[in-house]
Amino acid sequence: MFGCAYMGDGSSSGNVQTVTGQSGTFVSGMDYNYLYQQGPDSYVDYISAVNGTIFFKSQDNQGRAVNYNGPAGEYRAIHSTFIFGALRNETYNKNELMEIYVDYLGSTIAIEELTDNCIYDVSVFPNPASDNVNFHFTLLHAGKVNIKIYNTAGQLVRRLIDEELTQNSHRIIWNSEDDAGRTVSSGCYIVKIKTDVETINKVIILVK
Repeated sequence: MFGCAYMGDGSSSGNVQTVTGQSGTFVSGMDYNYLYQQGPDSYVDYISAVNGTIFFKSQDNQGRAVNYNGPAGEYRAIHSTFIFGALRNETYNKNELMEIYVDYLGSTIAIEELTDNCIYDVSVFPNPASDNVNFHFTLLHAGKVNIKIYNTAGQLVRRLIDEELTQNSHRIIWNSEDDAGRTVSSGCYIVKIKTDVETINKVIILVK
């Protein structure tokens, strides 16, 4: 479903010393050292690509991160088995990598060109956010609007609204909780704002 398959558990320690960006991917040539033989290096799974692309391998040539363009361009996903925060800032830093992730996840793919667009003036603020996130948009025509939040694995996190809205400007607030009322963790999320004729995707970064 998310472009990858589980291949096995890592060991209690000594799994990931380095990760290397694979040739032809969006991280080609980027290398990071990891917190080797420390807490985050415990039982780091290894994975293979199934319709996705392995973009990071560890020093033992095991797949550790896969990106995936979802079916019919509905979403993009990144699946990583290592902890992002455990990468070391050296030749390349984590901020650079996060920007690459956000650019990839926020890119529009395989969306049919539409001439009857009705959503405009779309903004997400604050972004990055630590708590509430505001979605502002304007509808050119009254109609049904569906807003959902997904994580980077393409899993549905929160259904915000699914209702008729008037021709006007609107602001919807997400309190950074999932459908079960649990506060979500730090990371990247994708908001999908959909009408009968148009879909807008935006990337949100939560920093707790």
